[in-house]
Amino acid sequence: MRKLQLLICGALLIGGVAACSQQDIDASNTRFAENDQQIKTYATAKNLNGKTTNSGLYYVITSPTTGKLPSLGEEVEFMYKSYNLQDVLIDSTVSGKPVYYPLGIQSILAGLEEGVGLMHEGEKATFLIPSYLGYGNNAVNANLPAYSVVRFDVQLNRSRTEDQQIRQYIADRKLVVSDSSSTGVRVIKTKANPTGAALGANQTVTIKYVGRQLRAAAPFDSTGQNFDAVLGGNRYVKGFEEGLSKLRVGETATILFPSTVGYGTTGVISGNSYKITPYAPLRFDIQVISVK
Repeated sequence: MRKLQLLICGALLIGGVAACSQQDIDASNTRFAENDQQIKTYATAKNLNGKTTNSGLYYVITSPTTGKLPSLGEEVEFMYKSYNLQDVLIDSTVSGKPVYYPLGIQSILAGLEEGVGLMHEGEKATFLIPSYLGYGNNAVNANLPAYSVVRFDVQLNRSRTEDQQIRQYIADRKLVVSDSSSTGVRVIKTKANPTGAALGANQTVTIKYVGRQLRAAAPFDSTGQNFDAVLGGNRYVKGFEEGLSKLRVGETATILFPSTVGYGTTGVISGNSYKITPYAPLRFDIQVISVK
């Protein structure tokens, strides 16, 4: 299974760089059998009283809570440190800068993604990840050669639905929603023009826009110059067209919408990386120039 890179804090997590998928497991591979024995020996020596999943991941919830489990597609926020079995630090999140990741898109190490999915909000856990769920036959550095077991100590801060992400985004920026709908589209008018011409189906609307994911510093798309959009006919993602149709000529607005009316569970792929991740709520800043 091809892994797609996702640009997140902690480059060593990225599946596109090094991870093997569960489909790559060969039970006859002696290195994998060695991994399983190494995990058992290490867990015993460290008094880690955990469990092994069907995939081969060994995990221990070291600080349990009664928080909720994350669901597929939710954004999980977590901190981590990773080590080899000699307890040498390999990688970690930067203090105060957690990873934000849409659970289930298979762009981080398979064992880490599986483990995070087993955690409740607020919990801490230790994962012992065999190479077939980790970096496989890739060496990370001299301290983590090919076919190494890797230990991850993880704290799951929270998991959030797309609606919760959008609501938090609005609250943090003190945005004022002028229009919303049952599809999850929110329109925040930054410049109103109540006397401007309304926009309707089959009209050509000249606009400028910038599109970005909520946590992205850089946009995934920008017109730069004027762009003629024809309303109706399903030419654009539903959230964009719905939000645009609520504006008038001369207005500017920020439009927020969930992936259900965006790029859904597949996102947008460019090369070997996601241009837009699956399950991504989006922001478009739009200026309506004219209509005909």
